[in-house]
Amino acid sequence: MLPDRKPDKALYRPPPLRTSTDSPRQSVMKSDEIRNISCKEPSRKASGDAESIQTLLKALSISGGSQDQEDVTNKHGGTVTNGRSPVITPAKGSREPAIDYKNFGHVLELYNFRKELSSADLQAELAGFEDSGFYLKWVDDTHCLAVFSSKSEADRALSQISGLLVEARQFKDASLESKLKLAKSPGDWAMPYKKRPPTSSSTAHRLILGHLSLRSTNPKSPQELEKEKRDKEALQEARAQHERRKKAEKAIWDDERWDFP
Repeated sequence: MLPDRKPDKALYRPPPLRTSTDSPRQSVMKSDEIRNISCKEPSRKASGDAESIQTLLKALSISGGSQDQEDVTNKHGGTVTNGRSPVITPAKGSREPAIDYKNFGHVLELYNFRKELSSADLQAELAGFEDSGFYLKWVDDTHCLAVFSSKSEADRALSQISGLLVEARQFKDASLESKLKLAKSPGDWAMPYKKRPPTSSSTAHRLILGHLSLRSTNPKSPQELEKEKRDKEALQEARAQHERRKKAEKAIWDDERWDFP
């Protein structure tokens, strides 16, 4: 004879939730009911999901014709077209740097020219400013900064450029790339262009020979001889003026007489 089946254990209930009317049998029944309810909930949830999917498919079939023509904007500001991945418009680049444009009136931006142009082409466009001088600083293939010796020269160049080959504008109206390039080292741009005076190697050659106690074997040109003569005369005249000034000061002090009471 088989042993009797053990009775089901009552569902444990903490003491605060126990009541005097609860019996072991009722607890067993309640546990069975909870199991039955938990078994029924997944089937109800599955049926609810199926209904929601069917409703969604019907809505898509109704609005399918108009969905191909409309664009939906997502939370990132992009655009979704015909169910494709969103095309997010790029944000603006770096902010405009803080620049005191009053100090850069001698700088112009050359822009709107072909990428094939070189520095020689831009210098040809600025013909006539070789005497005062200028130099070019490239920003990219289509932007270049021209630094002149003064603001007046920059204004004159701005009025002279025809705009057929290259256009020009003041630096305060320049592109963001040019402003960022200048902002990296503003001290290099604040000083206007200063043309270097013409030099020759004759002075350095003479100093080196004098330091080595050697004499130059190269014959001097008439221009060099004339220049040396003028330099000697100017030096002698300066020395003579200095001597005369010293004698005049000494004579003034010698002529003064101090009368004490």
